[in-house]
Amino acid sequence: MEFNRNLLAVSGTPGAGPAPAAPFGGGASVAHRPWGRLWIDGTLPGERGVVALALGPRDHDFRPVDAEILARWLRAGTPLAQMAAPFAAVAYDDQQLIAATDHIGLRHLYGVRGDGWAAVSTSALELARLAGAPLDRHAVGTYAVTGFHLGEATPFQGVTKLPAGSTWRLAGGELTTTSYVDTTGPAEVPGGDPVEAMAALLRGNVERCLDEHPDTVFELSGGFDSRLAFAALPAARRAGVRTLTLSAPGRADPVIAGELAAHFRTDHQVIDLTKLGDLTPEAAYELVDASALRHDTVGNPVALGVLDWVESQVPPGVRITGQGGEMARGSYHMGQQQHDAPDTELVDRLARWWFLTNDATAADALEPDFAASARADGAAAIRRAFAGYHTDWLTAIDEFFLQERVHRWVGINFTGACLDRTIVGPYLDPRFLALARSVPPTRRSGSGYAARVLERLDPWLANARLATGVRPRHLPRRYVPKQLAEYSVRKYAQRGMEKVYQFARGKAATAAGTPVLADLVVRHWREQPKLVEPVLRSGFVREAWLSGLLSGEFGTDAATVGFLANLAVVERQSVPA
Repeated sequence: MEFNRNLLAVSGTPGAGPAPAAPFGGGASVAHRPWGRLWIDGTLPGERGVVALALGPRDHDFRPVDAEILARWLRAGTPLAQMAAPFAAVAYDDQQLIAATDHIGLRHLYGVRGDGWAAVSTSALELARLAGAPLDRHAVGTYAVTGFHLGEATPFQGVTKLPAGSTWRLAGGELTTTSYVDTTGPAEVPGGDPVEAMAALLRGNVERCLDEHPDTVFELSGGFDSRLAFAALPAARRAGVRTLTLSAPGRADPVIAGELAAHFRTDHQVIDLTKLGDLTPEAAYELVDASALRHDTVGNPVALGVLDWVESQVPPGVRITGQGGEMARGSYHMGQQQHDAPDTELVDRLARWWFLTNDATAADALEPDFAASARADGAAAIRRAFAGYHTDWLTAIDEFFLQERVHRWVGINFTGACLDRTIVGPYLDPRFLALARSVPPTRRSGSGYAARVLERLDPWLANARLATGVRPRHLPRRYVPKQLAEYSVRKYAQRGMEKVYQFARGKAATAAGTPVLADLVVRHWREQPKLVEPVLRSGFVREAWLSGLLSGEFGTDAATVGFLANLAVVERQSVPA
């Protein structure tokens, strides 16, 4: 099966629609079909074909899916629910092109509709250039205050993301969306004890992965999610497996992960994020700028640049990730209590505390009118999302996390990573999600249910401390008995106060490594201000604030640097603002 990183397909009636100008830098092959034209960055398969847009297409049981089967599934639609995320592919013949993404929509594909024409691409930037689409003030504003796009929005007017669990049919100048995931009926849940069922599911997934790919890398931090995935591998198979940990000052992850790696004698790679400080300002700028372009200005290129830098140091191999584990852990911020349904007060309070605080662009960097409208747009977008969840309050939080935060924030990272390695997400398996949803939120809250699953998989790991100091077997922690004296209540309280301080000051939380990279980029901008000054043309950034940043009067945070870097790429790519 052909695998390609870049794809653009345009369909239109004769004379309708713009003509692409050398998409993907002019290196793509082009084929003419009765329905339109197709550009890909490799050899075109022929009159008809299937193109994978993520490495290692497979089903949820780790069986590879070949081109012939995938072509049938793309035409039928419904069988695509069997494909493991992240996944995307297209099939085409003389009549049409069919594009599909995975059931959660983690592999991003984009589309645009014009007057008598339509197009699909792996690149939102290419489509914006093709359509002459300006920046979408509302979408960019929502991104500015939340740090990620919601729903199917992109930074560009009229350019949308393919919805999760859906296909696009491109033919006759039209783009038709069809969902292949039934979200109305109850999900099939394995019978019996949900703890035993979850443990068996995780163990089966992880063991099948290692059977097929002995060089699989387990992400191993000091947190719960990576430990649960590692615990799913029987202890007898852990010696010699590859584990990966990111190290940053003041974080307990490398210590905790190192102890586990030494105990089980894994092949442990630790990547020291302080080494980012060894980059020159110019190299740091080039890393972030390339990340903004690679990820279509849809995510934070500073955080994504850190991940791109990390991936450049990790040998090839399948990666088992802990993303999505919150669905089983019941991570309800601010100690959320159960309510019959979401309401505006609950949603707004959670948004103020969490979604409009973490990863937010500094308000003083933005033009006052845009800053005010951005906060209103962000709050309205979050309200609309919650209005679609006809559930109790805690379940609605779970669904927002999965359908918005994982879908778009995690998804843009996976969209880039799945081009270089196969990503395995045990917590993104629909059977895992169905099991997690079958357990009442109050039972999952505080990681109680997930901790029982961990105990079932490996009692020793359930008793080993996490980076927070707590032992998973003691979760959910509703009180502090004397035998938990070793648990650092002070540390836990300190983390809580840091969050309160962050909220009070309106400061964004930062991912490890991003402050160093952001500072280096700012230093380069101060040496080469012409690289960032074009962002003023967007009308979103205050000129006086940017002057103060470039003069060295003050600094800024990684989220704001990422916002500016994205705008700079848009201006350089000549997408009208």
